[in-house]
Amino acid sequence: MRIFAQGWSNGFDGPGRRFVYYLKGCNFRCLWCGNPESIAAEPEMLFYPEKSEFAAQSCPFGAVAGNHLNRKPCQDCSEKPCVNWWHDRAFELAGREISTAEIVAEVCSRRAMFGTDGGVTFSGGEPTLQMDALLEAARALKTRGIHLTLENNASSPRFAELADVFDLLICDLKAVTPELHRQMTGADNRTVLENLLTAPPKVIRIPLIKELNFTPSEQDAILNFLIKAKPIRVELLRLHQLGLPKYEALERECGATALRPPERGEAENFAERLQTQKIMTQVLN
Repeated sequence: MRIFAQGWSNGFDGPGRRFVYYLKGCNFRCLWCGNPESIAAEPEMLFYPEKSEFAAQSCPFGAVAGNHLNRKPCQDCSEKPCVNWWHDRAFELAGREISTAEIVAEVCSRRAMFGTDGGVTFSGGEPTLQMDALLEAARALKTRGIHLTLENNASSPRFAELADVFDLLICDLKAVTPELHRQMTGADNRTVLENLLTAPPKVIRIPLIKELNFTPSEQDAILNFLIKAKPIRVELLRLHQLGLPKYEALERECGATALRPPERGEAENFAERLQTQKIMTQVLN
């Protein structure tokens, strides 16, 4: 399994205190993605020249020129001395392999820190792109009584297989209208909608973007769809720009710099509208 990060989360990525594995690779290209280093399947280097005055010396292959990283020699470099030898803060490698045995050992060593209601969450990227490795690791943890949550975009044709392994599914719903979903993510949403209408019960998480899926017509479409989907609850997440430094570190443009979140009050009004249809809803930010 290839991950790009791991760490602790409290109450956001499932119940209680969670140890989260963030799997690398995604089949969507969301304009606002907060983790752009998660999208590509292969390892990538993030470069923060302001964090170190010795970045050029940490690369013996001449990939650093001032505030710029020449990514060609960086990609061809297998040893990554900047990260593995010098531990230079200007460099951050996103992407490494981890085995099921390593995950089990790591989780078991931290089990006492989960408390009574915590566990492990697999997130992304899109974790179902590594379905076989994901299920192998999840089954190994399940036999040890670990509570398991999966955060995913509900696009996998193998979605039904998740129900037998994971205790909780947190699924994204970007948009109901197909053309809008394609504009937002670059992908079709037919399988997403089909999966969200099937068992098991799931949490549906919706990013809210004023110019895209927070228009009156799309709010109506989302409401009507949720009435049919009957989720455990809905979580509304207003657009944020916390990922912008990562785009700079990857030397990529973010497609969401001109987009805005709805005001907190507007999101709460939408939540109240959903609640009138007996859809438990909360605004997360």
